[in-house]
Amino acid sequence: MAVKPLRLVLLHVVLLGISSGRPVIAQDQIPTSVNEQALTSLEKGELVEAEKVLRPALREHPGDASALGLMGVILDAQRRYDEAERYYNQALEVNPHLVPVLNNLGNHHVAQGDIERARAVFARVVALQPGHPNANLQLARMSVAENKGSQALACLGRLSPQDQGAPDAQLLRAQALDLQGKRTEALTVLTELARQAPRDARVAFSLGMMYASWKRYEDAERAFRQALEAEPTNFDVLYNLAFAAMRAGHLDRAQEVFAVALKQQPEDVDTLYNLASIRSEQGNAEQAMGLLVEAQYLAPQRPDILLLMAQTAEKLGYYTDTAAALDQYLKLKPTDDVARRERAFALARTAKLDEALPDLRRYAQKHPEDARGLYELGMAETMHERDRALRHFNRALEIDPNLEAARSARAMLNFQAGKFSQAVEDLKLVQKREPENFSALDRLGESYLQLGRRQEALDTLSRAAQLAPNDPTILMHYGRALLRADRKEEAAAVLHKLEQIGPDAQRSRPHSGLLDFFNLAPPQRRAQYLANIEGRIRMNPRDPSLRVRLGKELLAEGKTAEALQAFREVLTLTSEANILAECGKALLGGEQYDAAREFLERAVAADVSASDARLDLAIAAFYVAGPEAGLAELGKVPAGQRRGDYFLLRAQILDAQGRPDEARESLNRGFRAAPTRPDLYFQAALFLIKHEQYQPAVDLLQQALRVIPDEPKLLLTEAIAYGLMDWQEESRKLLTEIESRWPEWSQPYLIDGIILSRHAKFAEAKPLLETAVALGFNNVAAYYSLALADIDIIPPDIEGAHQAIVGALRLSPDDAYIQSLAGKIAYERKDYQAALEHLNAAVRIWPDMIEAHESLAGTYRALGEREKSAAELKEVLRIKQQIRTADQVPPSSPASLLFSVPAPQP
Repeated sequence: MAVKPLRLVLLHVVLLGISSGRPVIAQDQIPTSVNEQALTSLEKGELVEAEKVLRPALREHPGDASALGLMGVILDAQRRYDEAERYYNQALEVNPHLVPVLNNLGNHHVAQGDIERARAVFARVVALQPGHPNANLQLARMSVAENKGSQALACLGRLSPQDQGAPDAQLLRAQALDLQGKRTEALTVLTELARQAPRDARVAFSLGMMYASWKRYEDAERAFRQALEAEPTNFDVLYNLAFAAMRAGHLDRAQEVFAVALKQQPEDVDTLYNLASIRSEQGNAEQAMGLLVEAQYLAPQRPDILLLMAQTAEKLGYYTDTAAALDQYLKLKPTDDVARRERAFALARTAKLDEALPDLRRYAQKHPEDARGLYELGMAETMHERDRALRHFNRALEIDPNLEAARSARAMLNFQAGKFSQAVEDLKLVQKREPENFSALDRLGESYLQLGRRQEALDTLSRAAQLAPNDPTILMHYGRALLRADRKEEAAAVLHKLEQIGPDAQRSRPHSGLLDFFNLAPPQRRAQYLANIEGRIRMNPRDPSLRVRLGKELLAEGKTAEALQAFREVLTLTSEANILAECGKALLGGEQYDAAREFLERAVAADVSASDARLDLAIAAFYVAGPEAGLAELGKVPAGQRRGDYFLLRAQILDAQGRPDEARESLNRGFRAAPTRPDLYFQAALFLIKHEQYQPAVDLLQQALRVIPDEPKLLLTEAIAYGLMDWQEESRKLLTEIESRWPEWSQPYLIDGIILSRHAKFAEAKPLLETAVALGFNNVAAYYSLALADIDIIPPDIEGAHQAIVGALRLSPDDAYIQSLAGKIAYERKDYQAALEHLNAAVRIWPDMIEAHESLAGTYRALGEREKSAAELKEVLRIKQQIRTADQVPPSSPASLLFSVPAPQP
């Protein structure tokens, strides 16, 4: 998989950039207070102010070397390097041995990339002050960059023991030891450093970069994860964690983190490219191509993107797109012979042989020992020059006997020439090395049939049909072989299936069009995607899987009537239980319970052992006809299939019937039977939490996590249960663990923040809620909770609260609580007109909302409208007298959020 290198960022391995140090003040020059004032402004980042303070003093005292050096630092910080260098030189003319000025001049040269001049200056510093920390670290860094480990260790050896123990020095020591071939000692240094500074994000990041440079990607991933714990929204840490996970082979984890990084910076080309690489590797080539089109638009001159686009298009069978991408690539890399060969091979696969053959032949002449090139040339020649093609396949296999593609191609030519024995020898070898290659098995079975080896043919074609049960060519060959063996009933079953799926079900993919597809706007792309499925249905009207896909897509589009029609058409094409169960589950997810029930009834009728489908049917019946119907369906589950999942669902239905004691009994039986479906564990936990049975909920979840370890949704539910029990320590400990293991998952930060807010710990809650929002949790509860924390923190962050409530209003303008809080925030901003608008909106939505009326009273009072203020207070009194038990508590509690807890995923 092609990937970009790890990104170097501001959390650098070590070493300061430009560092001022405290100036040495001459007694008869600029007063100490002036220098101190300028230095304080510099340290605060107030560079213009620092310059304003120092310039008048230097006009009066142009010979103050320390002040001249400090001005150099101020100008360096503004990247005004030429001016800065003049001030350093003036300072050194006054005092050529002033170490702070020399040190900063060395830093100045480093900032400009002038390493040789920097080295000379730092050497002067060390000559004057042998143990100077920054000068020795800079010299050690330069030595490491030049692979001079001994020199680097010598520089570090001049430091004091305390400076040698600093993280920057330890990191450099590890690098220097590695350069001397002492990797074990280097690793010991890094392990000790990680132990000493486990919470230091900069150190953890630097460790990750170093491990990655040594290709120890699992160690790098662990270090970057520690850095992310400290800075969960830091894009560069996210990127490098994902990259290390990808290189460590943890593709699912890498994909999750890259997806979070992409939310933060949607136009980051490296993130788009690497996420596309992973998705292509995992078989999601169409998704990969969409990402690559975006990346190529942002960086049209990146050849690696074009190359991956070509490889991805080839995987999808879009050979014209493959050739087009390689055309663009070759404009940037015209000397890449392999890319030119692959472009020609793509053209050959679109039957453009006149364009393809000259380049393939040139490549073979230039690289006569390249087996792949000979194979591709042979494939292009099979149309019209089979003898030459056979010679090229023979030569390719002499060079590389393991090139199975060439062996399969040679077998094909021999089969077509009637040389069945030779074809069999090649195909047996291919099948041995690639036992899942159903195409080779099909050809081998046909060869056996031609040789009269009927039983071997049947066995081989049977295996091919098992591997590719919907391939019409294989089914046709297998059915014909069964007929020849006089096994008519089996043959009839196979041929009936062939008739159902249609002869074109496995037709080849189109040669071009994918790039055009991804260049469409999203609504057009969606419409074309649906049109493509419909087109495939017209070509293969008897393929039920296409109807299922269409139904799911229409359901997702909100086109319910059309989706139901597509699903109903499935019923006319197949009675396979697994397909019907898939339709039923999709309809359940779309809340189409009547239709789901119909499909699931047919699924369980076709396969009485389909226990999952039976449970889904009980859920559908529950929603359609009530708890009694759901319970009746559950009662049809055979006793031998009544496992833990059955009892969890039964408990929930009994609870809906108002039979809590029986529900608890069923739940207990479920515990003992160890259910396996995470969704039913989750629902059972909700059942217990609804009844305020928090300790049993925790017990259930702990059991669930023994059966389904590391299920993040269940862990988060357990943390919420602890929070509802006011077991703050346990809740926070578990939430911290979740945040550590899935630092890119936004939901735990939100729950953590809400729990802290409930205990008035607003200062601790605020950064957690901000993290949830920064990680892309575009949720009303997140914005609302953040606004509450901002307004209640001491001192209040009024502007932060305003920004947060704007986000909540955007998502849910018809929520009374949100409008009321928006009014309160507007009041605090003294925007009384906006406050009235929001508060009146809240009252229109909920006329009896006490909080809104109280805030309206205060706003009218601030505007001097005493009668209106008094009227609102009377309304508050009326509501309290008439509705004594009114629940006026905002809904953003951890328990309410349980009903929409997503698992961490892209």
